[in-house]
Amino acid sequence: MSLANKDNQDLMVLDPFDRVNMTQKKEMSKIFLSYTRADRDDGQKLGRLLSQQRPNLRIFTTDTLSAGEDWRSRLKDELTQCDLFIVILSPNSIDSDWVLQELGAAWAIDKPIIPVVTQPGLLTRIPVDLKDVQVVELKDIEKPEVINQILERYEAAVTSTDVN
Repeated sequence: MSLANKDNQDLMVLDPFDRVNMTQKKEMSKIFLSYTRADRDDGQKLGRLLSQQRPNLRIFTTDTLSAGEDWRSRLKDELTQCDLFIVILSPNSIDSDWVLQELGAAWAIDKPIIPVVTQPGLLTRIPVDLKDVQVVELKDIEKPEVINQILERYEAAVTSTDVN
């Protein structure tokens, strides 16, 4: 569906009953995946597993930042625009200022958060209260039902932002 503005230019209007346009909107939705360099292999593995289930899913990681880019501004933009924030919590990441800042920012702006933990006790060692969130254990990420749980949370987050 399109309308014309006063200059007779076509404007795209998303019709909630138009599956093609809603699919395009969901393709624009994304996940912010936070991890330390030391946990890069685990982060990339999780990203691959999610992408295999949803090929059009956009996953942002700091690996996509390029030299010379205003990365602070990009991180802020990606955090504010993401539909779901996933953080890999490991002994490495809880000692990382950047991971904790990204987590704190996501928490402060009420982004849905899924912590993926390497050890269950790590949630008590971070400065953000995540006791009421769904936690995933890293050792379980290859299980299809765990990836499906993450994607269901993602879909719920996208649906709730579509309504608002």
